[in-house]
Amino acid sequence: MNTGVYHHIRNKQTKYCDKIEREVTILTDQEAKNWGRLIKYHRQQQGLKQEDVSVGICTPSYLSRIENGVVIAEQKVYEMLLASLGVDLAQEKENLEMKHSFLETIYAKLLSNESLTENELTKLESYHTEIFQQEIDLLAGLVYSRYLFSIDSSKKARELLLKIEPFITWHQDRITQMYIAITTNVHLAFMEFQQIILREEQEHVSNYMNSANHFEQANYFYHLAFAHHRYYSFQQALDYINSATQVFTHQFKPLFQLKLYSMKGVILNDLYRFQEALIEFEAGQDLLRNVETIQTPRQWSSLYNNIAYCYECQGSFKEAMSYYEQANNFGEDLHTVINWMRASYQERDEETLNQLFIEYPKDRFNVTHHHYQLLLLKCASEGNFTITKLKDLEELVFPYFKQQEYYSLTLYYAPLWAGFYEKLHAHKQANICLKHAFVASEKVRQRMSS
Repeated sequence: MNTGVYHHIRNKQTKYCDKIEREVTILTDQEAKNWGRLIKYHRQQQGLKQEDVSVGICTPSYLSRIENGVVIAEQKVYEMLLASLGVDLAQEKENLEMKHSFLETIYAKLLSNESLTENELTKLESYHTEIFQQEIDLLAGLVYSRYLFSIDSSKKARELLLKIEPFITWHQDRITQMYIAITTNVHLAFMEFQQIILREEQEHVSNYMNSANHFEQANYFYHLAFAHHRYYSFQQALDYINSATQVFTHQFKPLFQLKLYSMKGVILNDLYRFQEALIEFEAGQDLLRNVETIQTPRQWSSLYNNIAYCYECQGSFKEAMSYYEQANNFGEDLHTVINWMRASYQERDEETLNQLFIEYPKDRFNVTHHHYQLLLLKCASEGNFTITKLKDLEELVFPYFKQQEYYSLTLYYAPLWAGFYEKLHAHKQANICLKHAFVASEKVRQRMSS
């Protein structure tokens, strides 16, 4: 050893330092890495140099490697280094375990759609920091971003996740698992279905979830199924919802079980497996009838809307109208109203349709595709259309449906519009509408077969 450099260290300490520096230099202990970060944080907070802290314990260069997680030292070394900074390692461990336990509890509540108490929220906010010195800081940031998502602050959640992203190590650790799950939620909120699908196909991020608990794995598979369904890749969606169901066995979380029944029913319906879909929806009804805690208007409304759409797809428009009405009675939803109008039009029930037009005028609809469907249905029901009127609506609506990838809407309304043009002998315009339907059909076919 160069005694000119380390002349301030006694011979005995120098030998101890030599022993330390012969420790394994491959990072294998995440906890040790966290202690290294903690040492660095407190040293910088106190404005100390590495030689100030390492004196009598190890060399400054070895301290540097400890702080950066390059080496793992004996626990006694961490204790001595932290003690030199006035930090009790045992107390830090206790505090860390307490924080970790609390954050896991809050994350579990958020995953189960449970509300946080005022005290829990205050405590979570006190742990939240955007200075990620330790793993616990990342964990707190991720849980807080999941809380933001739960209160529909998806934009703020995304901004926080972007700050966390550079610190993700992409190992089978808790931070990576939470990051995958929460970013998937945010992608769904922004309807970025393809991003979820591509990430899984290209990076196989579900492998990082293998060591997560079964509920979290099931959640991720459910979200993959949801993304594939909205992307019209229905068979892949069915595969993932089956994976979610298999992983979820032997757990009592009735709200999530209801989501599994409903999602599988919706997917089977789009695969034209209507009777199987109705069996899933019936299972959902049985669950709702028997579990009081999940009997909310929203759950009944959503389930009845799905059943109604299943009947609509089969051409059973009276049954569809009945279920749409029941869905809307549980909780007024303008998406259900538009569906109810569409089924009424197909059933040629002018009385119900006109009553709905009166009760739900166009100024009540602020979702673009709802508003456009209302315009189409009103024009179709009135029947006194001209080529100009048809063309104005066609040029307004169908490009929007294409841009937003509302292929199922195009496949219904474009042939309808083509029929109206044919009645007016506007064959060229009819062909344009049929081309809209053909393109949409091809897109769906490609995605279903991919």
